[in-house]
Amino acid sequence: MRWFVGAIAGLMTAAFVGLAAVGGWLYWQRVETRSGQLAREELAPLAQQQIPAVFNYDYKTVERNLTDAYTMLTPDYRREFENRANSDIIPQARQREVVSQANVVGVGVMDAQRNSAAVMVYINRTVSEKSNRDQPIYDGARLRVEYKRIDGKWLINYITPI
Repeated sequence: MRWFVGAIAGLMTAAFVGLAAVGGWLYWQRVETRSGQLAREELAPLAQQQIPAVFNYDYKTVERNLTDAYTMLTPDYRREFENRANSDIIPQARQREVVSQANVVGVGVMDAQRNSAAVMVYINRTVSEKSNRDQPIYDGARLRVEYKRIDGKWLINYITPI
């Protein structure tokens, strides 16, 4: 009889631990799913606001425009973007008197987790320079914008033209 009571107690303990594990897993899945849904809701309007700020600049104010954009980037991507801006974008913008204007025409969230996401952004860009002020260049682009949540704030982690 003792072994029977011990077996029942062991089975009940195993069942309790198993049910607690399943309950914990189900709860965590709910947290992850809800976080992904919230990220989807937040990121489409955020990308629509931030991407023009990254791509719009005027040769007269290019440093200020890009400095404002730096605050929207993760620290690693900021260093990379800042190096590129200082070595390529700013000198060329000043030399060629470039004015770049970008308008977001479409946004779609491709993937969203609790702390990272990827957004597809469609932009139309108008670029003019001193040699073609009367005939600016119009082009469209698709961008994969990767976001990362740092300290509760969504920051651009990388921008990849597609």
